[in-house]
Formats: sequence, structure tokens, C-alpha cells
Amino acid sequence: MASTILFHFSGTGNSLAVARLLADRLEDARIVSMLRSDAPSAIDASTRTVGLIYPIHMNQVPRVVASFLDRLKLPDGVYVFAVPTHGGLPGHGPTHLRLVCERRGVPLNACFPIEMVNNTPKGVAPKLLMRLDWERDLATGKLEVALRGADVSTEALVPRIMNRESTNFRGLISGRKRLGYWMMRLVWWMGSLSRPKLTFELDNGACSGCGLCAHVCTTGRIRMEGSLPSWVGEDCNYCYACFNFCPAQAIGVKHYVKKLGRYHHPRVTAEDIAAMKPGSGGRAETGNP
Repeated sequence: MASTILFHFSGTGNSLAVARLLADRLEDARIVSMLRSDAPSAIDASTRTVGLIYPIHMNQVPRVVASFLDRLKLPDGVYVFAVPTHGGLPGHGPTHLRLVCERRGVPLNACFPIEMVNNTPKGVAPKLLMRLDWERDLATGKLEVALRGADVSTEALVPRIMNRESTNFRGLISGRKRLGYWMMRLVWWMGSLSRPKLTFELDNGACSGCGLCAHVCTTGRIRMEGSLPSWVGEDCNYCYACFNFCPAQAIGVKHYVKKLGRYHHPRVTAEDIAAMKPGSGGRAETGNP
């Protein structure tokens, strides 16, 4: 086992890249996918620190992360921190995590949001709330600057984690932030009553039938029917792995079918994402990679 366990959820590699870099810098650290059914068993009597690394989804903790926290049982005295990644606006994502943890009896000591490269077309959001030109961030030079900045921010967390730094969560909702917080609590409550539907659109002429989208799908929702993929049911983690890893850019979503670029972290492959899923060999789940 390891004294530090870094649990992660990632669709296009940002959060996995953060987990790997932290594991490389922290002593005796191991990374484990939240998607694995046996993930909580990574914790034992030697565990002293637990990290939660995941993307913020529209000011919220992803449902798959909340489901993982339902299964997480921690011994007393464990330091718990989170590194939610975001595309430029964390909003009240950290305070939502605090609420989710409190309701599940998971002690949360600190939250360190990190800005990464935006990679979502937000097919579940109203068009007015979407950024339809996010692919401009993929321009040569701009992308490299963003990736270097994310690495620097991640490395800067190492001493803060080792010193078991705490976050003043009350400070995140004080003063002028209070009204926005309570408005978001209403949005979170309304969102808990239903599950948004994400419909993918396939350009049959562009699709090569390679099956990579089904390989990286973190819920197993995508099935190959003949030479074309089919999205079965509505079980979706909104990770956009299929959208971003498609080599032909043949997959679109509502409001976004443009072929102006896709993104996954350059140090994370489709095989790495597939290895996170239940039943996989777990090749990406190593310590100090």
C-alpha cells in the first residue's frame, strides 16, 4: 500500500496528468481511478493522506465523483485534499465539494483548484452559457503556455500538501460571494432532481469505424454496431472522452459539431483513459509513474 492515495477521475487527461505529477513529487504515493469498484480498498492503516482529483462540471462535483465518495471510508486522522481542475472558472465548485463531503461524512481539509486547458463543448448547457470558441486555446504556442502553467501550479501544491494546509471554506462564501453561493445551492438542489441528457451527433461520412470512442467511454455507453458507434441509453459521465479522442473529429454534440480541433492532455493517451475503467488491467494505476 502507500501513505498517500490519489483518487482521480478524468475523461481527457487533465486530472490524470495532475495526479501523475503529484504522485511523482510526493513521497510514497499511488494513483487510483475512482471508476474502479475496488478503489476504496487502496486505503489501509498506512494511509496518511488522500487526494481527490477531478474536473469541475458546471460549478459542481461530477456525479461519478459523488458516487465514489459514497463508498469512501477513511480512518481517523487522514488528511484529505482535493484538486478540482477547471477551464478558467472554478466558481463555487470547491464549496459544492465541501457540501458533498459533509453529507457523506468525508472530512475535507483543503481544496486547491487548478486551471487547465478547456476541453468541453458543454452539450448539456443552454447555448447562451456555452463558450463556442474554446478551440482557439489549442493554437500553437498558447497551448504550450497553458500546459506549462498547469504544471507549475501543480508542483506548487506539493509543499502545501506536505504541510497539510487547510482551506477556509467559510471564507469562500463570505461577503459579496454569499448571494452567489446561495443561488448556486438552489441550482444544485434543482439539478439533483434530474439528470441532464447528453446527445452526441455522429458524422457518418467522417467516422472510420475505428472504435476508439467505445474504447475510452467511461460508462460503456458506446457500442459498435457494425462499423459505426451507437450511444445506448443515457448513462454518461460527461467526460467527453469520445468527443475529444476521436481522430476524425466525427463526434459532435448539441450546438457544437465544428471540426476545428479537439483536445486531450498530451501526456495522456486513449489507453490511459481506458485503463481507468472497471474490469481493465489498470495499467494507468501505478505509483510514482
